Amino acid sequence: MPLQSWVHYWGEGAGARVLKAAAALLAFIALASLYDLLSYESYSSEEAMESAQLARNLSGGKGYTTDSIRPLALYLLESAAEPGQSSKVLAQRVPDLSNAPVYPYLLAGLMKALPFQFAAKEAWFYQPEQWISFFNQALFFAAVILLFLLARRLFDSNVAWLSAALFAGTELFWRFSVSGLSTLWLMLIFLGVVWFMTAIERRDRAATAGAGGKSVPLALLTGVLAGVGGLSRYAFAWMIVPVILFVWLSVTRGRGKLCLTIAVSFLAVMTPWLGRNVRLSGHCFGTAGYAVAQETPPFPEDTLERSSDLRNGLKRLMPADVVNKFLANAREICGNEAPQLGGNWISAFFLAGLLIPFRHAGLARLRRFLVGSLILLLVVQALGQTHVSSDAPRINSENLLVLLAPLVFLYGAALFHTLLDQFNLPPVDGRGPAVAGFVAILCAPLLFALLAAREAPANSPYSPLHVQQMARLLQTNELMMSDIPSGVAWYGGRSCVWLPLDDENEFFKVNALKPIQGLFLTQVTADKRFLSQMKADEKGWGHFVLECSEHGEVPTGFPLRKAPEGLLPDQLFLSDKVRWQEFKTRP
Repeated sequence: MPLQSWVHYWGEGAGARVLKAAAALLAFIALASLYDLLSYESYSSEEAMESAQLARNLSGGKGYTTDSIRPLALYLLESAAEPGQSSKVLAQRVPDLSNAPVYPYLLAGLMKALPFQFAAKEAWFYQPEQWISFFNQALFFAAVILLFLLARRLFDSNVAWLSAALFAGTELFWRFSVSGLSTLWLMLIFLGVVWFMTAIERRDRAATAGAGGKSVPLALLTGVLAGVGGLSRYAFAWMIVPVILFVWLSVTRGRGKLCLTIAVSFLAVMTPWLGRNVRLSGHCFGTAGYAVAQETPPFPEDTLERSSDLRNGLKRLMPADVVNKFLANAREICGNEAPQLGGNWISAFFLAGLLIPFRHAGLARLRRFLVGSLILLLVVQALGQTHVSSDAPRINSENLLVLLAPLVFLYGAALFHTLLDQFNLPPVDGRGPAVAGFVAILCAPLLFALLAAREAPANSPYSPLHVQQMARLLQTNELMMSDIPSGVAWYGGRSCVWLPLDDENEFFKVNALKPIQGLFLTQVTADKRFLSQMKADEKGWGHFVLECSEHGEVPTGFPLRKAPEGLLPDQLFLSDKVRWQEFKTRP
């Protein structure tokens, strides 16, 4: 190769693109390594632990069964069981009725492929969670690449590099990457759906001009991907509505066939799993289908999932309760979450850009799709919010608006470059520093997060080492009850029923199905407010812990009476017999 051609190849040709891609990959890996080193924390989300323990059961050949058992799930299983079988729901492994299956199946494959070590060795570090974080960060990088390719196809390379850099430099998404949640996987799915949608729209415009090709395969892939998203998080299934509307309004030739193809392929993916849920519980979405009723007056906080009989509560649920829930949550979302969508100021550029028309019809249509999706997901999020959103603000699976953030970044970056063009800056001396300064300012929260000192979680009950130590006082075939069932299931690998609503009738109902050998109560119960919660509810578990702490003995008539020393007043463990020789108190 002549020297001039060689210089051109590596300076401006394909070699230059390879070098840029390699530099971007190395920069992302370096940033991920630095973030994991300085900001990694063990899980605090019960949703992440639920998905992880489901994945471990799948990888261990136990099927889609759960060790974190909700009283509500037991109620649904008993109600749908054949006559004479309702008393046997705990006689075998309990099928999960709460979580969409795709993400746990992905994690199960990861557990098969990588050397996961489930024995906890440190108080606040758990090796399997680190592997899952690496996996989510790989998904994050794939989403960054797909956003770059999408932005380059819709706009140009300048917008592509800026939107990808801002997306990769936003601290909120890094927090999701170590949370164990399926959010980054859903973002990748969403970008894939948008990629195929816009390809359908582009082919239709090309066909109108006398070129183009068939779009049915693209429509099929769009529907399948939307279905996979719906089986990754049930609320994402609502996105099929704006997807079909986009294709219907954008396509002029064969739009009916394309929309039907999308709908049929979507239903083909979703229906078998929904049928499984109906067969087991009588409801398409299992316990997740009751999310609208949660956080209403009959079911405050987590009481619905801890209920073993819904009939009285559902009788008291009025339409006005659901409306009030929607209005209160919508006000909070519109006032706080929507203005800072995606955790980056670039959302302000997106909102301002809504006032600027596009000459390109495809860009205008996609922006209308984005706005419509934001409105739809705002409604779905407001109606479906549960105690999970209160326990972990923003970093939770109910944060649906964040899934649309990549497109918000894309349009925000496009407006920034449009405004930058108005200044007529020199392309070398002016534009580069302006873009670099813009990226530095908008990515400053990530820099501050890396510089801030990392501290151990304050009074968190989810110490992997301690929870595993407590859970493994029981044998694998024995049953525990706790206020952190997902932690017991994930760290301890033991079947655990979520603490029911009171310490009398509900406990003995579960105990009649299968004897409970251990009761593990943590700060989740012990930290309740003394006057308004513990003393007011004489049948509640807070009052139970208070009596044990004050009197030094278990209330009369309770079957579990053996307890190790050193846990009260923060925690309490009761068992049917002495199961410990040496016991170390919680770190």
